[in-house]
Amino acid sequence: MSTLAENALDSAISTSARKPSMRKNGQQRLKLLIESTDALLHEHDVGDVNLNRIAERAGVPIASVYHFFPSKDAALIELADVYFGMILDAGRQAISPPPQSWQELIAYRLRDVMQFYNDHPASMKLFFGTTINAEVRRRDMTGIVVIAEARAEILERYFIVPTIPDWIARLSNSVALNDGIWALAYSRDGRITAGALEEGIRATTAYLRCFLPEYLPPRSTGAGS
Repeated sequence: MSTLAENALDSAISTSARKPSMRKNGQQRLKLLIESTDALLHEHDVGDVNLNRIAERAGVPIASVYHFFPSKDAALIELADVYFGMILDAGRQAISPPPQSWQELIAYRLRDVMQFYNDHPASMKLFFGTTINAEVRRRDMTGIVVIAEARAEILERYFIVPTIPDWIARLSNSVALNDGIWALAYSRDGRITAGALEEGIRATTAYLRCFLPEYLPPRSTGAGS
């Protein structure tokens, strides 16, 4: 069985912009195929996954797979989109107890993301592996900006952040910086280690100190909502 969170997967399918009129049976079939792709990636390298294996794992005819995915890459892109949505949703959740500093917030978020990646090995193969396709890579790069925007939102939720020129671009750089450290750790260790987490926290915090003051005033209301 896949380790994908059921609610996140259901939400990703039902809200997908390219499938607004998909019937319930179609959504269930798509969910099964995504789960099967995920399960295969837990057991095999990206290069060993193909549509025939997805059909076999799902227990459906190959024609049913082609109905949703014209290629293996399309299946991997769909799975990557689901994982990205889960990471983004988690990054927007409130922090309890509220962080006392922006440095603490950054460390908290990175620990959460590290735990997610290590709990979902297939996601690391998609985002950090050397055999991912160009479209997954392109979406990952675009996703960095979306994650930076979410990080800006949560910083504003807890702290009074001054106006910083090109702030989203700066935050995007900090996300990419951490991803580079983690990609190296994954290539070496097959997971995100505690050491890689600490290096990512140090690098991200040091970079953001170039733009943020050491102390940000906390917001007095609404921080825990």
